[in-house]
Amino acid sequence: MSYIDYAARSQSGTRVRDDDEAEAGSQQHQQPQYHADPFADQHVAGDAGGRALRGRGHDFSVERIHTEGDDLGNYHPYRGEGGLPSSTASPRPSHQANGLQREPSHQEPFFDPTFEDYTHEAPLEMPFFDHVVQDYGNFGTLSKLRVQFGQFISFLLTLGALGLVVIASFAHYLNPFARSPPRAKADREYERRVTGERGSGRVQYYAEYWGYRCDEHEVITEGGWILKVHRISDPRRPGGAGYPVVLQHGILCNSSHFIMNEERSLAFWLVDQGYDVWLPNIRANYNAGHTEFSRSDPRFWAWGLKELAFDLRDVVEFICEATAHPRLAYVGHSQGSGSMYLALSPGICPELGDRLSVFVALGPSVYAGPVLRRFPFSLIRKFRSRKWWSFVFGIKQFIPAIALVQRVLPSFIFGHLAYVMFSYMFGFHMRLTPKRQIPKVFRSLPVPTSSELLYWYMAAWAARGCIFDPRMQEPWFPRSFPPHSMYYGTIDLLVLGKPLAQRLQRHEHNVDIVHCVELDGYEHLDFMFSHDAWRVVFPGIKDSIESTIDPEDRAPAMREVDAPVATTGRRSRRGI
Repeated sequence: MSYIDYAARSQSGTRVRDDDEAEAGSQQHQQPQYHADPFADQHVAGDAGGRALRGRGHDFSVERIHTEGDDLGNYHPYRGEGGLPSSTASPRPSHQANGLQREPSHQEPFFDPTFEDYTHEAPLEMPFFDHVVQDYGNFGTLSKLRVQFGQFISFLLTLGALGLVVIASFAHYLNPFARSPPRAKADREYERRVTGERGSGRVQYYAEYWGYRCDEHEVITEGGWILKVHRISDPRRPGGAGYPVVLQHGILCNSSHFIMNEERSLAFWLVDQGYDVWLPNIRANYNAGHTEFSRSDPRFWAWGLKELAFDLRDVVEFICEATAHPRLAYVGHSQGSGSMYLALSPGICPELGDRLSVFVALGPSVYAGPVLRRFPFSLIRKFRSRKWWSFVFGIKQFIPAIALVQRVLPSFIFGHLAYVMFSYMFGFHMRLTPKRQIPKVFRSLPVPTSSELLYWYMAAWAARGCIFDPRMQEPWFPRSFPPHSMYYGTIDLLVLGKPLAQRLQRHEHNVDIVHCVELDGYEHLDFMFSHDAWRVVFPGIKDSIESTIDPEDRAPAMREVDAPVATTGRRSRRGI
């Protein structure tokens, strides 16, 4: 195994050392050699040179919270799901639930050791496996016809495959012998109440229904993509806006998923605490366009996770300029956290860390979960060749047949259908989400996204098991990395949080950990849709924000609010 000695490298290049040299040169790691090194102390201040630095180091403990979703009986999600018990993970004490002995949870990271070192396919300063999107160039008439014919063939193939997945999903859903975790006991009044809220994909509808204001902004990235950003505020709050907080959604989602949990939504809760909440969307969401390419142009869809990471820089700069704040707090769920990890790494835009007062990751998508090693993903991962992937899944929108079905079927029926399919594919049980809300959540899943992005997820992330190279002994992240909090669930089958926490403890001494929380009984979507997230998760997010704001950055309008506001009125339906 080999790794990069960041401290010993020079401007003329980077030397890759063998393990035999590692111990002899370990003392050199403490003294950076030149200022261009993002791992050097001189890089910490960056553009925000006045920021007070917190203590750096990886000596922290994982906070374990037993939630209302912890009543799992003898259900063990990793048995039979493709996961293997970890022999190196620290054992957690088992405890009784419903009179049955529950096994301790284990999260075993997967990484294919046959992959070459990341330096074979990426610039030397990048600790991740690079992905170069297809360059389609200019299109003539013949090329356009060839592309359209290929897209038609892809549509037929994916439509047939989608039908098979739906059949398999319902067979699994109706299987009386299938093991699934018991539903958590929620407040009966909250479970059965009728709010009058209808299912919608519009952020403005949910915001106005619950008494908030939603403003839509457009951010034009350096590459010309137009991103829709929604700003949530309370029109009745006196004074100016509070400290800016960005909530970035995950893959196949959009900004509406942060406000779909009624008055217990994360965006609404943060507004009630006095924050200025911004909800960005990635490329193509809400029919967002491009300054040059139309949505029918393959170049419009030619982007992967690295391109989304660069977009974050433009989004953060736009919000900082709009709010006149030098920094903001960033909260990312799933892909929203994975893209920020990537953005803050060397070779992308590590200087972005100087614009963030804190980075909170919910269900971080760094290590791939065990569900990606079973059907249908075990079959999809076989299409490692770009040629075959493009033939089956096309080079534009990923499986456009889903969007067609979404438009044809009533939203309530599509929501149930999507829940059955996603539950089978991703291991979602939604046991902490009120049943009445499940169709509303899944009626807008999945949103249109790029086939190129899914190609990266399947051919690179799911196949390798990690965004970065876990064989590296040197840190993934430079000293410009902002204060960090992360939350992960013990029954999340899509991503693994424990290996990332262990990585932060053992190797990432440049990362200042504010909170690292393991939530028993939580899965991938519970951070947004669980009925108890406002009590279990949200206060920790607020504490992470409050403990990292510099006093000079705090807006005078911010105030302490201990609980969501309960008010009355035509457009004020808030109240827990």
